[in-house]
Amino acid sequence: MKKCASCTKDLPDAALHCVFCGAKQAPAPAVPAAAANAKTVMGYGGAELEALRAQAVAANAARAAGGAPPSNLPSAAPYSAPKPAPLPAPQPDDAADMATVLEPGVTPFVPAPAPAYSPPAAAPAPYTPPAPAYTPPAPAPAPYTPPPAYTPPAPSYSPPASSGGYNPPGGGYNPQPVQPVQPIQAAQPPYLASQTAARAGRPIEPWKDTIRVQMFIWGALLLLAFVAPSRLDPMTFGWDGIIHGAGKQKLGPLLIASIGLLSIVIGSISMESAARGALAAVLGLAGILVPLFVLGGAMPHWTTLVSVLGLVLLVPSLLARNEYRDAPLPRVLVTIGVAAVLLPLLLPKGGNIPLVGMFQAVLDRPGQYKIMALADLLLVIVVAMSLLAWLPSPASGASKTIAWAILVWPAVHMVSGLFTEVGADPTKNPASILTWLVGSDGVGAGFLAIASYGIATILGKQLE
Repeated sequence: MKKCASCTKDLPDAALHCVFCGAKQAPAPAVPAAAANAKTVMGYGGAELEALRAQAVAANAARAAGGAPPSNLPSAAPYSAPKPAPLPAPQPDDAADMATVLEPGVTPFVPAPAPAYSPPAAAPAPYTPPAPAYTPPAPAPAPYTPPPAYTPPAPSYSPPASSGGYNPPGGGYNPQPVQPVQPIQAAQPPYLASQTAARAGRPIEPWKDTIRVQMFIWGALLLLAFVAPSRLDPMTFGWDGIIHGAGKQKLGPLLIASIGLLSIVIGSISMESAARGALAAVLGLAGILVPLFVLGGAMPHWTTLVSVLGLVLLVPSLLARNEYRDAPLPRVLVTIGVAAVLLPLLLPKGGNIPLVGMFQAVLDRPGQYKIMALADLLLVIVVAMSLLAWLPSPASGASKTIAWAILVWPAVHMVSGLFTEVGADPTKNPASILTWLVGSDGVGAGFLAIASYGIATILGKQLE
């Protein structure tokens, strides 16, 4: 250890700088390799250890020769121990040691025998680092080539056309008008609160559940008309016409049963509203047009055909007008249907106008026979009232009420025939009460209702 040259703190001998103040220290003197490598854990060098060992050997030799103990040996401190064991008899060689006893009862100091001398271990060989691996010589640097002298690029700017406000050098002042910045229009949200009334006039699938209910009801009524006995004496049913009928006579009862059953089946199956509406339209039109063209035996007159097609167009248009009150298409179709129904009544036939003849029949027919004339005239009035569909939205123009009045008109006509005893007797022919469903002398209400709701559903998908 050595002292710092600046702050006098203890430093290792090999320290070149003070760890406390940072001052540079004088280099330590050279120490032989053997001495440097013979240090112990206590920090003593080999020479100091040899000196201590030699001193111990000399002291042991003097004691063995009978001389006084070395002066540097410490004396034993008084010891107040229990009664010591009796001392053994002194030996001749221990006379000199016994003379050092100061008082009785004190154990004399007996130095421990010096350890046997062992020569110091040979110093380890100094560390020799291994030879470095072969390092190839670095390549010679390329000869320096100075970069070329900097040459500024030639100006390539060309003044813009007269659309800008730039004035080229040397030219006169040429101001240009500043174009106003167009404001960015904000995107309109997909739905505004102000569009609530317009959205209410365009419902989505308003007959999604209604058409199923109508197909169930009218299909069941058609099946009831098929199974009802057409005659009591003898008992005759609808399927008897299919079994015993000849040729086209089988088609009427078969058409009623099949359309009624298919209506119930299609109404119970889960499907899209548009598909259900298309099937309902096909079934209803089949029940109206097949008897008109096939069972009649001859091609119907064009006035009859126009009147039937007018009713088929008028009723679904009124249903659509009631739901889509701001759409112009249902209004146009209602007008076409009214014109088709009333046109045959306004054209002269046999020198007379049929509509005038209907009013004359109400006045000329006696008593109860006026009822049937009033029933026919009532249909004309209801059809003409359909033009209330042109009332502005949100008024419905009683469109749904008028549509249902047209649908149940065959039942009114049948009841009026019972009062005048023109129709069949229901006590003998129970099925005659349900003839208004199948249309024995006109368009059947059951077929017209199924076709009307089917066409209205298809039309509504185009108006959503």
